Amino acid sequence: MSGLPTHLDGEKALAVALAALGTLWPRRAVTLTPLKPLTKPLRATVFRVAGGPQPTVAKVWGPGNAARATAQAARQAEVAAAMAHGAWRVPAVLGFDAARNALIMTDPGGESLRTLGEGGAAVAAQAGGWLAAFHDLSLRAHPFRPAGHLAWAARLKEAVRSGARVLPEPEGFAARIDALTPLARAARGSPACRAVTHRDMTLANLVTGGGAVWGIDFENTREDEPLRDLFTLALDLCVLTPGATGRETALTALRQGYGREIATPQARLFLQQAFALGVWANTPVMPSRRQAARLEAAQWMLGLGEPVI
Repeated sequence: MSGLPTHLDGEKALAVALAALGTLWPRRAVTLTPLKPLTKPLRATVFRVAGGPQPTVAKVWGPGNAARATAQAARQAEVAAAMAHGAWRVPAVLGFDAARNALIMTDPGGESLRTLGEGGAAVAAQAGGWLAAFHDLSLRAHPFRPAGHLAWAARLKEAVRSGARVLPEPEGFAARIDALTPLARAARGSPACRAVTHRDMTLANLVTGGGAVWGIDFENTREDEPLRDLFTLALDLCVLTPGATGRETALTALRQGYGREIATPQARLFLQQAFALGVWANTPVMPSRRQAARLEAAQWMLGLGEPVI
């Protein structure tokens, strides 16, 4: 697929979506509304579909994203079959047009939990509940092994020292990297878990509708630390919630909604610090407003002496 465009402008994406829907429902006159303004070419464009046999969403990728589109369609179909009922669900795949990189799925309606983020503890508890149900599909016990995380941290520290990676406050970053070693020593071998994670588990990828919360945007099929998904949700909540008290309330609700003891406090603290350092490592010296807010939240978590997730 080398050389094919990865992004499509709005008109092309609309034409592709209409063609895919025409193949799926040849006798239906449908109209499409983009979920985001079509002001620039996008890697993936999502449309809400009216006129089909049921509420529907169409997602179209540029031609250069065929592997990603196929992986998302396959993974979503698998998880949707396992989470088809109850309070925690995944939209069903109605069709996938591989020639057009177009995924057609049911539309839960409602809004993303990010849009509803000011709901604080209630939204956090919903996010935790959905994530627990998703992790339960593959959760298994596994002793905690921090070696890979420490090797990653050592590579980052060397990249910053050599100038290969430039980030804000490099001296503070290096000191925090060094502090991971005693945390790893305390956590190594302790009871923990592994699961197939989402790896893009943000509030924007959880949607309300029909009395349920629905997860979207699947692709990953590999096992990882379940806490990684919890951390990305926690980071979102911290960005949306001002003040230490509000953050602690939201994160307590997230933990209670999740309701699983997936690692000891020592392992959770180590991972909380490591994932927060990952945010720091990926923040440019001149961050955007969103990047700066994420860094501030990550540094707040780094300053805590106990796990909050």
